[in-house]
Amino acid sequence: MIYNNIMNTKFDRPTQFTTKVKRLNNLASACANAQSDDFKVLWYNKLIDLAKEYKMLDYVMKKVIQVH
Repeated sequence: MIYNNIMNTKFDRPTQFTTKVKRLNNLASACANAQSDDFKVLWYNKLIDLAKEYKMLDYVMKKVIQVH
């Protein structure tokens, strides 16, 4: 099998996915630990923007924020 710059291996995807999840979880904890409402809004908006960029808004709402 020939590997070039364009081809993704099975080892590339989990690392990239876990990095995205870690970043989303870090923003969620920053939001939870914020002392004032202004900072809570700031971190929440950044969390939602990043989730939309990663196309992981469902993950954030179900797993991170836990909306039922």
